[in-house]
Amino acid sequence: ITEAAGAPELDADEKVNVDVYKKALPSVVNITSTAVGFNFFYGVVPQQGQGTGFIIDKEGHILTNYHVIENARRVEVTLANRKKYRAEVIGLDRAHDLAVIQINAPNLAPAVLGDSRNLLVGQKVFAIGNPFGLSGTMTRGIVSSIRSVQTPEGAQIDEAIQTDAAINPGNSGGPLL
Repeated sequence: ITEAAGAPELDADEKVNVDVYKKALPSVVNITSTAVGFNFFYGVVPQQGQGTGFIIDKEGHILTNYHVIENARRVEVTLANRKKYRAEVIGLDRAHDLAVIQINAPNLAPAVLGDSRNLLVGQKVFAIGNPFGLSGTMTRGIVSSIRSVQTPEGAQIDEAIQTDAAINPGNSGGPLL
């Protein structure tokens, strides 16, 4: 039997990927929202949705997308350490698809926020989220465009960042790093 070779040495690019992931993951959360819908016979049916968010301060405020928690009667957050907490909706901005929720939990690891004013098309970006119910996945791409976009409701969002990093159902609300 031939013994397996040791782990290969990471190149500089891989080291950056691993470092970004390790630094950001503790602040990324999974969000499960439960809303109420009605079936064909007008019976109440709970409907669950999933998305991502990230911790922005030690007080437990979490930034996510509005559509992740839209019409939710109950919002639950799962931290990277798999502990679950009930969340309270603090603020909503439907026009910009943003929401702030809050949990009461100890020893939170807030994300380090960047300044996107100097972002350039072509720069590398990473998206960390919870697509398809999986937790803590990372994709990589570039900034494809920085432009104004119009929401389905007609609101204008200036300087929206477009990326080619794979974004799947469940990634919504997660950080773009």
